[in-house]
Amino acid sequence: MDGDSASRKIRIGHAEREDVIEKLRVAAGEGRLSVDELTERIEKASAAKTFADLDPLVEDLPVVPPSAALGGQTAPLGGPAGAVARTASGAVIPTGNAPGWNIADPLIVRAGWEDDRRRGRWQVPPFIRVESTGATVELSFLEVDRAPDHIHIDLAGTMGACLLVVPDGWGADINAVTGGWGTKRTAVDQIPRPGLPLITVRGSLGMSSLTVRYANWFDRRRLEKRI
Repeated sequence: MDGDSASRKIRIGHAEREDVIEKLRVAAGEGRLSVDELTERIEKASAAKTFADLDPLVEDLPVVPPSAALGGQTAPLGGPAGAVARTASGAVIPTGNAPGWNIADPLIVRAGWEDDRRRGRWQVPPFIRVESTGATVELSFLEVDRAPDHIHIDLAGTMGACLLVVPDGWGADINAVTGGWGTKRTAVDQIPRPGLPLITVRGSLGMSSLTVRYANWFDRRRLEKRI
């Protein structure tokens, strides 16, 4: 048995099952799976015990395979393994070994006593962890040229705030974010337009807040001044 086959026998947990189920639901919303196929695959995902059980459920979908988290692999988003990621527009971009291109090594954006705001043309990886412990994390995707089809954001809030600003047509699903004393609100469609990215947020708010919205008047004014 080779190393890859052996590693795929590793046991999974609730997080891996839920992540695959979310991918399946998104695929069904995009018309890639029928209702019967969705139901059957969700049942298999819920009963899965190893990565080898999960991978076949998404192998015909343009998503990161669950086993990509094993062995420090850099998984493709529709491109050659370990080489590139495919954007929503179909272009490919190098992944390398930078944080954010592996589910086990997300890009960490942290706001302790000072705000951390990502604006302009920044490289967006598929896996991001937001830690808003006392200040505000802002992730603005308005000027992003290239982005993965599916962006996963793991939220760990304490007493800060997380703001996500997305372009028209993008989708955002925050159903997996749990509360505490925090608040969450979104004005963004849950299902994106065909060919545009979906942001899935999960995690815990604590006493922090999560806001997901499209560009407002102030955002548009700021963008106009940059031109």
